[in-house]
Formats: sequence, C-alpha cells, structure tokens
Amino acid sequence: MPDQAAEQVMDLRIEGLDAEGVGLASRGADRVRIPGALPGERVEAIPARRHRHRVEGRLLRVLEPAPERVAAPCPHYGECGGCSLQHLDYPAQLAFKRRRVKEALARAGVTVDVPSVIGMEEPWGYRNKVDLSFGHDPSRGVRLGFHRRGRWHEVVPAAGCLIAPPELLAAVRAVEGWALAHGLDAYDPRTHTGFLRTLLLREGRATGQRMVALVTAGAEALPGAGALREAVARVVPGLRSLLWVVNEAPSDALKVDRVQVLWGEEAIEEELGGLRYPVAVESFFQTNTLQARRLLATVLELAKAAPTDGVLDLFCGVGTFALALSPRVRNVVGIEWVEEAVQSARRLAEAAGFSNARFLAGPVRLLLPEAAAGLGGVDLVLLDPPRSGAGGKVMRKIGRAAPRRVVYVSCNPQTLGEDLVHLLPFGYRVNQVRALDLFPHTPHVETVVRLERTGR
Repeated sequence: MPDQAAEQVMDLRIEGLDAEGVGLASRGADRVRIPGALPGERVEAIPARRHRHRVEGRLLRVLEPAPERVAAPCPHYGECGGCSLQHLDYPAQLAFKRRRVKEALARAGVTVDVPSVIGMEEPWGYRNKVDLSFGHDPSRGVRLGFHRRGRWHEVVPAAGCLIAPPELLAAVRAVEGWALAHGLDAYDPRTHTGFLRTLLLREGRATGQRMVALVTAGAEALPGAGALREAVARVVPGLRSLLWVVNEAPSDALKVDRVQVLWGEEAIEEELGGLRYPVAVESFFQTNTLQARRLLATVLELAKAAPTDGVLDLFCGVGTFALALSPRVRNVVGIEWVEEAVQSARRLAEAAGFSNARFLAGPVRLLLPEAAAGLGGVDLVLLDPPRSGAGGKVMRKIGRAAPRRVVYVSCNPQTLGEDLVHLLPFGYRVNQVRALDLFPHTPHVETVVRLERTGR
C-alpha cells in the first residue's frame, strides 16, 4: 500500500514572496504558500491546510538553496512568532521591502523612483520595548517567553532573543525565579484562570532609563513585592520604573485597570528631536529609537516647512512630528484619538514654549474640517495613520482642505496605496518616496511619501 505521507510531499520551485515574506509556488491550479522558503529555491513541502485553490504548506527541506539564504542565528527561529525573515540575508531583506513599496504604489497608479531602503548598520538588539507572556512549562513551572507560532497559548523561552537588548532581558530570569519561589501560576486565556499574565520591558535608548512592568490578573496585594523589587533592581541597570499592573479583562490584550509603583517612577523618558518624551506602560513610542530618529529627519526633509506654513498633523500620537515642526512654521494643529496621548503632547508643547502648537482629541475624520478652517489656510498636512490606513473619508477630506503639500507616513504599503487612490484625483502627484527599515528580520517597512498639489 503506498505511503500516504510520501504521496503528499510536494516538490516545488519558489517563484516569489508575498507581502508577509512567505514563499509562493504554483502546483497545478493551486497557489502554495511555504513559510521559510525563498525565491528561486527548489523545496520539498507538505500541505498543512487547504482553502479552495490556496494551500498552506510546511517546509520539509531545501533541495536547492537561494544564494541569499543564511542560517538563522536565533535559537528560537521557526518556533517564535516573530523575526520571520531571519533566513534571508539583510541586504536581500531591504531589497524585498523596496519591492513591496514599489508594487503597492504601482497598484495605486503611481510611478516614482523608490530609493534603496534605509536600513540599520547593526540590525540586532534594536527593540526598546519587549512584551513577554507567562506560560506553564511542565518541567519547571512558570516560564516567560514569546507566543509560539501557530499555538498562541504556548510560549517559547525569551532567553537568546537577538532583537531585544540584554539589559532588558536580564529581568526575565529574576522574575521567573521570584514567581517560582512564591508558587505563582500563569494566567490561562482559554480558561481565564491563573495570576501572572505578561511582563512588559521598556527602555529609553538615549536616556538609559528602563522599566519593568508586571501585568497580572486582579488581586488585593502582590505576593512578595519586596522580593520582586530586590531581584529586579539587582540585575537591571538603569532601572527607573518597576510597576505592578492589574488587568482584569478576559482577553490577552493589555488593559490597565490599576497601576501600582513598586519602585521609582510611573514612567521613563526617551529623547527624540531634542525633546524628552514620557513613556508609560501604555504609551505608543516607536520601538526602534535609532530608526525613529532617521524617520523624523526624513519627515522634516520631505515636509520642506516654511515659517508661513499652517500645518495639520493627523494621527499625531504624542506629537513627535508636530512638536518638531512647531519652531519652523506659523501654526500646527495635531489631531489624535487617544486622549492620554493628546494630554502628553499638550504638556510637552507647554514645557517647550511652543505656543503655536495645539492638540485636539477625537476622530480625525470629524475634527479635520474644523481644524483646517481654524488654521486660516492649510499649507501642509502630515499624517501617520495606523496599519489599517487613514481611510477614504479622511483622504477625501484632506483633498478638500487643499493643502499645497502632503507627507504621508505609512507602516503598511498596501493601505498606503489604497489611501492614495482617494487623494490623487484632487490634483496631487507623488514626487518623493523614502522607505526605512524599523523592524529588521520582519516583512514590515515604513514608507514616507511626499505629494504636491499640481491642480485639479
């Protein structure tokens, strides 16, 4: 009787990569996705899932490797859910990301030169924020790590992670030891039982300040709080903030119901563009400080701000771009949905003496027309929307506001292209593009596009 497993083995030639960096091949009428495979390679794989003519495959072995293939250095590569491009050498990663941007713009009908992606000289240890989950290890009890690929309720050990700084990862062993010593168990999101949920680690690269935040289910008191303070302070240099965060929500997403400072301050600080930004547990801040500096410099270069400009900064967060532009322009108004971020931006503007900067809290699509009218003329619109994009309504309202220049900062080339389709009919032309790698060894790429109004 023939071996069914052997019959399922597919011998495939990889034709390209999709937007997630997954290898693509054809087999009859089927389109096959093979994680870990590279263009030009001949591989053996087996089907894992099928949906109509789309097959999700599992790589068995590489028969003919591509010249760009390298040995992934991380001991958890393939198990951990992150860093899925470690098997592709870094220059080839940058070339792949450039193609992603070019293809997304081409689908929007934009033909423009896309220079080489601005990469990192050292693409390891770059993250200033690490989120770890507690899980149960049958051999030793509680363990901290990253979600296992395809099995979100299991964790892969954090030790050996190459994109996290070792000064932050030093907290992992200390917290695990404290949890084991006090008999504490991991929270299970399937049954909503257990106590220890996540460990959030943050650092200010420019300031050297570090935060360790323990997130748990609800409790009146934290067992062994003094022992935790002692254990963490002993191994984490520059510790400024040790927090106990209570999250009583059933889901895995971070929801802060209560914060107790166990040691130091409630926030750390990071420096960017000459300003110091407070970074709390829930604060959004770019996770790659070095590339965030380059991103800010790129935005300022493409904005070409003038002293007479009225500027709208949409999806402004804590005001990073608006505050950097403030000394260079007549007036700037930032709009952001998250109230806490707006309050932070207002405090920073006041501390810096930027009286020409205002920040509004609410939906961009609702506040944009009023903010534009209040400026007495919009010369420049800057927007940095989430991965889902700004959306057609916002883009059309930008078109109706008729700024002379638009600078769009995107973390998703696909939604960037979709958004541009709504703006181009208002007489805009893309004339400059820059792409930056803020997340080496992943398929993600940051894109900055400058548009000018040439008429309608």
